[in-house]
Amino acid sequence: MASLKSHFFATLLPLLLLLHFPTVSFAQTLFVFGDSLYDAGNKQFLSQNRVDASFPPYGVTVGQATGRWSDGSIVPDYLADFMGIPHISPILQTTADFSHGANFAVADATVLGSPPETMTLSQQVSKFLENKNKWTNQTCSEAIYLFYIGSDDYLNYAKNNSSPSDDEKQAFVDQVITTIDSQIKAVYGAGGRKFALQNLPPLGCLPVVKQASGDVQECVKLPSEMATLHNNNLLQLMVKLSRELNGFQYSFYDFFSSVQNRVIKSKTYTFETGIAACCGTGSLNGTGCSVDNVCTKPEEYIFFDGKHLTQEANLHVGHLMWGADPEVVGPNNLRELMVLPLDITVILANIQEAMAAMRPRQRKIESLYDIKKMESEMENHWLYQFNEASSFMI
Repeated sequence: MASLKSHFFATLLPLLLLLHFPTVSFAQTLFVFGDSLYDAGNKQFLSQNRVDASFPPYGVTVGQATGRWSDGSIVPDYLADFMGIPHISPILQTTADFSHGANFAVADATVLGSPPETMTLSQQVSKFLENKNKWTNQTCSEAIYLFYIGSDDYLNYAKNNSSPSDDEKQAFVDQVITTIDSQIKAVYGAGGRKFALQNLPPLGCLPVVKQASGDVQECVKLPSEMATLHNNNLLQLMVKLSRELNGFQYSFYDFFSSVQNRVIKSKTYTFETGIAACCGTGSLNGTGCSVDNVCTKPEEYIFFDGKHLTQEANLHVGHLMWGADPEVVGPNNLRELMVLPLDITVILANIQEAMAAMRPRQRKIESLYDIKKMESEMENHWLYQFNEASSFMI
């Protein structure tokens, strides 16, 4: 299904957009930065030790372990499918084809300082700058720059600070956001204009966090509170950058609400459980993951292991980032950002101001998620637009 959709949009969207925008920018390149949710295999090239994601049961749904922390595909894979380009290879796989971008994400990465055998966000951006000559300036300007990072910063902070004051919590968030700000500006300085950000989930609802707390029913307050503070500040940063940087465009996906909704009402979103992980040990399968303790139907779970999503949940996220409405992703979804002309900065600034003003009211649960229905609606919508465009040209 994903390959059909990617081919469909790849062939149709340029025609539609060219009818309206003669300077349309059709992104065919994707650069990925982040931690294990986005890692396509970099960790295995950095680590001197066994990397779990390089062995079964990781990759069980697709038939082999690929270094991805899931039973199969991850979000950047689906976004590449929808863009109509190959899956993006890890930058440390030196023999790979990087003609459509590179993945710099590494498991255990943080914003403020990482343990050995990984790369901080700053190091990932430096790696991009070192390799920038692989792509033309035009390619870098039209590319999508995808970011997801920060969860380990706040999980580590919560573990080491059981009762921080409000000022202390905000001060730590400010440090994280300031670093993200500087690294996005570094990418912008290298020609990047289209930025896609996935905010943090309710970290206290991760199986590994709940299991460690000893309360399997309630999400842990502090990690989720830190994620909320981070997400609010990250959105404010995007609005600020859109006003300060000429040509800066962005898509901001509310991953927090998507995970929270699926944990609370898993069956509404086609999952059997949103509490326990598919693979692991303990009351919620929150730790460890081996062939001896993996479920038989990963597609029924949101979490594959204690921290990472199943392929099915990643597919949900990919669809929402690609084509959801402004209550889930805004001011542009990825489908819109991909084809957004590079010369509409003033129009975007007005949209962003309206988006920021509306955001506090956009907290209700997203519409019921039926993946087949969403795909059907997407296809029917663009087929209608295609027919309209065809009749216009005739």
